[in-house]
Amino acid sequence: MIAFNRKEKESGYLKLFFFAMMCLFLLLFLLSITAFTGSAQEEIKKSIQIINPRPDFALSLRLDKGAGATYAPGERIRITFRSSKSAYVTIFGYDSRGNIRLLFPNQFQRNSLIEANKEYHIDGVIEPGTPTGIEYIQGFATRENIIVSREMERALSERNYPIIGEGIDLFTRRIRGILTNASPQTWVTSETLHYQVIDRSAQTGQLRVSSVPSGSDVYLGERYAGKTPLSMDQVRVGDYEMRVESPGYLVWARRITINPNRATTIHADLDRMQQYGSISVRADQDNARIYLDGQYKGISERNRNVILEQVTEGSHDIRVTLGGYQDWTQRVQVRPNQRVQVNVNLERIIQTGSLEIDSNVDNAMIYLNGEYQRRTSINRTVRIDNIREGSHELLITKEGYLDYITNIRITPGQINYINIRMEPEQKNGSIAINCNESNARIFVNGVYMATTSANQARIIDELEEGIYEIAVIKDGFRTWLDEIRVYAGETTSVFCNLIRAGN
Repeated sequence: MIAFNRKEKESGYLKLFFFAMMCLFLLLFLLSITAFTGSAQEEIKKSIQIINPRPDFALSLRLDKGAGATYAPGERIRITFRSSKSAYVTIFGYDSRGNIRLLFPNQFQRNSLIEANKEYHIDGVIEPGTPTGIEYIQGFATRENIIVSREMERALSERNYPIIGEGIDLFTRRIRGILTNASPQTWVTSETLHYQVIDRSAQTGQLRVSSVPSGSDVYLGERYAGKTPLSMDQVRVGDYEMRVESPGYLVWARRITINPNRATTIHADLDRMQQYGSISVRADQDNARIYLDGQYKGISERNRNVILEQVTEGSHDIRVTLGGYQDWTQRVQVRPNQRVQVNVNLERIIQTGSLEIDSNVDNAMIYLNGEYQRRTSINRTVRIDNIREGSHELLITKEGYLDYITNIRITPGQINYINIRMEPEQKNGSIAINCNESNARIFVNGVYMATTSANQARIIDELEEGIYEIAVIKDGFRTWLDEIRVYAGETTSVFCNLIRAGN
């Protein structure tokens, strides 16, 4: 038996205490990493997931090793899926570099229409050289084939599991637009599955990156790693030049070290970049003064652009002024490296004048530009005030008289005078000639007009009111003569009975 002396025992107690404290610290550290990773995964998952609130059927996906499993480059992977109704199924994969792949349909299974409650699967291999990181799988089932576009079909004919050439945000917005325009009963999405690609052959550590603003792009060397908040569990040990970038901000760059079996936590606080755009002002008048946020910037040229350069991004007020015109104002939003087009249509400050009308008839209705004003008076001048300057159409009308129409010009601040004389309306009448013989010639006041018809009356119209001599002549018959009175607006009927000559 070996016994310990008192000093050896005290030393052993201290070692045990420090070991316990180190274990507790490590446990808390691992718990914090797990919570951070779960949060980052959930954010990416939310950004790509599209959920139907009232689905009429279900689409299920599963991985051969289960959701959240790890795969290494060169390792086989199987995705199994099933729909509770016959539907067109489309399945996409999202890798850690932000690429989107069309997994189903594919060159082995081109028909995306699957039977209800029947299992289908996709067999693949994690490509050699695939970067480590979390990848996602999402499926869509639709009663009509509305997801796969012609571009996807063209890409599929050239390559199996082709990459969709657009970013995740744009792709998700486009798919969401397609689905939300369809009836909720005709489509459903699967649960969004994830798995992790790891490098089993290399010594690795972990990297956790957060930033302000969130959603910034992270690069390790020249390789894109993802968006913040970012959690990477299998990062090869070594030194890296890390960059964090976001539009409108200065690039944040540091040299970091990844240690084996340890987590490196980085927070990048990006400084906002002052960026500029420009404003193009096009006015419909010359010599108008242009102001930007109250500061004079220049003079307009009619129908030509005046460019305001180096305008800081954000909201700005444009004001354009010109004597005799109302001030024009508008707030514009300037974006970095973009030019905002502003079209300015200045409105004249309207001045008015008056019109006095002297007429030869009573109670004729006066219209100005089609709007009734008042009635004329034969005994006094009628005055109309507050008429906008410029040209106007004047119409004066009364039953029994010809309409009086003219254009007048109103001079501001003056009384404009017009004397009108209305002419009585001339109405015409007509004669309906009935005859017992056809092809007899009809003369009105000695002028040939038409031939008769034994079957129907011949109408001689457009005759002014008055008395007319009517002659009807046919060879072999006595000439028929009569005087007929024509009344305005009426048709006078006469009957011509031709008698053969010699009777």
